[in-house]
Amino acid sequence: MTHRVQKLGAAFIVAVYLGACASSGSKKSLMIADVDPIPLGSVAIAFDKLFSKTVDTQEVFLRYHPRDDTVSLEFRYQTIRYEQYWDRAGREKFVAAVRQYHADFAERKLSTKGSKSRTAYGKFQGRTEWGQFAFSTKARSYPRVDLGYRFKGKSPYFTVIQREARDTSLPTAERDRMSLQITAYFTRKSADDLSAFFDPSYLEEVLAYQGIQVEGDEGLEAEPYF
Repeated sequence: MTHRVQKLGAAFIVAVYLGACASSGSKKSLMIADVDPIPLGSVAIAFDKLFSKTVDTQEVFLRYHPRDDTVSLEFRYQTIRYEQYWDRAGREKFVAAVRQYHADFAERKLSTKGSKSRTAYGKFQGRTEWGQFAFSTKARSYPRVDLGYRFKGKSPYFTVIQREARDTSLPTAERDRMSLQITAYFTRKSADDLSAFFDPSYLEEVLAYQGIQVEGDEGLEAEPYF
């Protein structure tokens, strides 16, 4: 019995140590500059229309958040205001996925059969906030995001599917609140438009135009490979 307790105690200490390491590693600041969000512009993106098989296109507004190096996409879906936040890793995945989609489109590799097309270009964990009104308390979730494509009739669209996810911002009693599954449909042009907003060079230019000093030495540049 004593030996078992000792083993459990040792396991607990290791778990605490690993947790501390992970916590300390996650404390690395993502801040680019200590300034308020900067409006970037808008992109035309389509979403499923309620009670219909067609899609509804709307202007989705973008903001760059230098304090955590994210770009938010702001839109309404089924009367709810959503803010979808893209960190640097997510933006890089999107740009790479769009590039591959263009290649597959040109080579006639897109398939109208099967559901694997919805995750054809990968998936990652995202972050979204939502609420009924702009001034209301926002819920927050960290849904899986799938990058792929889907046909609507004879027309293929590049797609970003935000999966359903539980709200993490509210007390335990309200854990049943979920963010909806939302599919965003992009034409090749609109996918390119969003890729341009996600370009690190463009975000650097935005900061420079605003006369904003970048925190630290890293800026928005990728790490050297050699």
